[in-house]
Amino acid sequence: MKNKLFEKKLKSLSSKDFKNITAKDEDWKYLGKKIFELNDIEIGKSSDIEASKTFDIDSNCFTYEINTEHDHIEIVNIDEVKKPLIKESIKRPFDKFNIEQFEKVTGGFQLNVIGDSEQYFSVNFQSDDNAIPYIGINVDKNKSGKLYLNFDQLVIGNIYPIIEIFLNDNSNLEIILSVTSPKEINIVNSIYAQLEKDSNLTIHNISTGAALSRSRMDIDLLGNGSEFSLDGIYFGEETQIHDNRVFVNHLGKNTSSNMITKGVLGDQSSSIFTGTIHIAEGAEKTESHQENRNILLSEEATAQSVPNLEILCDDVICSHGSSVGPIEENIYHYVMSRGIKKVDADKLLIKGFFNEVINNSKWDIVHDKVSEIIDRKYMNLIGRKNG
Repeated sequence: MKNKLFEKKLKSLSSKDFKNITAKDEDWKYLGKKIFELNDIEIGKSSDIEASKTFDIDSNCFTYEINTEHDHIEIVNIDEVKKPLIKESIKRPFDKFNIEQFEKVTGGFQLNVIGDSEQYFSVNFQSDDNAIPYIGINVDKNKSGKLYLNFDQLVIGNIYPIIEIFLNDNSNLEIILSVTSPKEINIVNSIYAQLEKDSNLTIHNISTGAALSRSRMDIDLLGNGSEFSLDGIYFGEETQIHDNRVFVNHLGKNTSSNMITKGVLGDQSSSIFTGTIHIAEGAEKTESHQENRNILLSEEATAQSVPNLEILCDDVICSHGSSVGPIEENIYHYVMSRGIKKVDADKLLIKGFFNEVINNSKWDIVHDKVSEIIDRKYMNLIGRKNG
């Protein structure tokens, strides 16, 4: 679908002028043969929307139905949006894939947060075929909102969402990004956010579904005192790929970011975490921390953890840490010395590993669902191992 909004954003850029993305490209490393599915995306057909009634919006990635209206949220169809929500990220490179996303947007909307609410505004996505939905989120000055984006069992076709976020001065936004579809599909989220003075963005990232679940986040902390937080989990089985790449650009003074992500990989599954903290010249008093931890439950599972720091000024506090490996034997011995069988010890230790993230009160709305998925995926692993 040709859209005037994105024609302005792309200007003279065309995907035809770019080479196909490959696993040799830095931003697409470790994806193997999956990379071939991400070039020259052929858009499918729109399907009927299956009304959930439990979500505020149901979207088939082409059109959408509003089930519940809220005074604090204004919903604007993509065709009625007059100008791009954000400027381009200062660090995000253009490549064929993200140009093609903007060229082939299939539908979408912009959510304007115009009032305060502690209640989550929820969007349930559905898809039978290849689609590229657009979700814009604009939070007015001094306002706060919460958003739940759900990609679950009704997503049975590949989708490649564009999510753009703009936070005005002293605004707050909390997002749950939940990719739990059990289907053998690709769900590739491209997230761009720009934060003005004293604003705060928090993203809770759940990645347990799809054959390829990828999120690239480009976060620009433009205003002094702006803050970004990310906590997330992923659990891989069979040949799943969980790919999380986060680029935080500290541009204002007194900005902060904090990232903690944890993953468990079994069978032949794999994960990629790339976290880059860029601190620009003049961005004094910045504080930024990132941590990525991985447990491997089989010799064939792999995890790539690539933390990066780019610091161009003094008077900052930064740290990063990562780990990849099996559960340590001394921990097994301690738990099993209490009379717990190894299979139960594994399950107990995995739950404890994830609990640092999911036991946060901010996860309450999805805690039970995530716990059930963790249990089910672990039992799947055991069933295949013993089968």
